[in-house]
Amino acid sequence: MPGIYASIVVPGTILLPVTIAIIRQGYREGPGKMIFIYLLLAGFFNILAAVLAARSINNLPFLHLYTVLEFGIITAFFYTASSTLQEKKLIRWLWILFPVLALLNILHLNSIYLYNLIPRSVEALIVLILCIHFLMKSLSFSAAPVPFFNFAIVVALLLYFSGSLALFALSDFIIANKTINRLIWTTHATFVLIMYLIIAVAYYKNGKEQ
Repeated sequence: MPGIYASIVVPGTILLPVTIAIIRQGYREGPGKMIFIYLLLAGFFNILAAVLAARSINNLPFLHLYTVLEFGIITAFFYTASSTLQEKKLIRWLWILFPVLALLNILHLNSIYLYNLIPRSVEALIVLILCIHFLMKSLSFSAAPVPFFNFAIVVALLLYFSGSLALFALSDFIIANKTINRLIWTTHATFVLIMYLIIAVAYYKNGKEQ
């Protein structure tokens, strides 16, 4: 059943990269530490959402919080992986501006009890731009060699947030069609699953290289 797949199987898969990160000690510093924190954050909020849903409690206020924390941690990954002061300065500005956008969305555009479509879409777009920029730099002949871990994580994030942005863009159409809704959310869950698997491989190989 897609419901079990999306709500139990895929979220449970997060244990794979977390376990490998602990065994390989890839969570101690730098980009590996940021992604490990991201996995723990995602795991915690997945459990929280499931518990609240089981009790018929609106969990969307926590999605607003999760969006800001997720953005901060993912951009922190890019910050630790960045090699120029200009990139780091840009990311520091993003740390300030994105929470302000999320707050303005709550105060003036949307309720905290409704889906935060604008911040989620903006987050996905910014992360995609960062991913593309990183990949373009890493594929440049003049660039320094990029660690496999960083490259794999960027590919995983690019895949996941590409799917997320498409999901947000089609949200009105998805809501109006239950069959499409089920198909799209199942596809999105598959992107999440692939992201976790790529992260697991990244931690495994990073441990071997160490």
